[in-house]
Amino acid sequence: MWDIMVNVGRATEAEPAVRCGVAMARRHGAFLTGLQIVPVNPVFLGTADAIGLLALEEGEAESRQLWWEALCRRHEVAGAWEVLRGMYELTLAKRSLLADVMVSPLPVGVPEAPTVAAELTRVLFSGSSPMLLVPEAWHRGFDFRRVAVGWNGSAEALRAIHAALPLLRGADEVLVYDGDRADLPGGRPSLPIQGWLTRHGVKLRWVHFDPEQDVGPALHDEALAQHAELLVMGAWGRSRMSELMLGGATRWLLGNTRLPLFLAH
Repeated sequence: MWDIMVNVGRATEAEPAVRCGVAMARRHGAFLTGLQIVPVNPVFLGTADAIGLLALEEGEAESRQLWWEALCRRHEVAGAWEVLRGMYELTLAKRSLLADVMVSPLPVGVPEAPTVAAELTRVLFSGSSPMLLVPEAWHRGFDFRRVAVGWNGSAEALRAIHAALPLLRGADEVLVYDGDRADLPGGRPSLPIQGWLTRHGVKLRWVHFDPEQDVGPALHDEALAQHAELLVMGAWGRSRMSELMLGGATRWLLGNTRLPLFLAH
């Protein structure tokens, strides 16, 4: 059984990430865990006010269990509600490792967006499960019948494809944008990913991808132009330090995407 975890936080059923998790669990027969983390700041943990506030927040989070269980029953999926107290990023990354994929909201174009993107970056660095990030403005549904894949030959991209395989199999068409440069001097060896995907029942359309502009915007715009409903790619395909310091495709997408993103590293 596929195991999906939704980073619910304080969200309601109207949140696209919650609706995405429910839709995926129903379609794929997955177990659906809703998670709310009560974040702990070690600097203030020793004060009486902070301890009392944490207890109050934890009680409020636990009281949402009935809502989540009713949501699961209504959509005929098996699920559970969990509340964890701890440092937000480390706790989220560690708990996600019990899931095959973590679904999380992604605010874009709002004041809190850079903070959330930075948190998700650190969660990825902490060794989380693959993530499906759903922009809060996304309202096109979650069947993911048309999926775009960014392929550059990296281990990160391969992990993303492997983790997203149930979604790729369920799509009517998967467009693989091949930017692998294995033919360059000193390049990594090319992997037979096209045959591997075909053997696993994925309906492919292979597209040579060599953009003149930056990879992130080019891949995003091409996927939108082809009416893709999901973009699958490896996060941090270059060195993590260069991504963190200089930007890159992953960093641009986290701050600008209009598509749900399936990322692994």
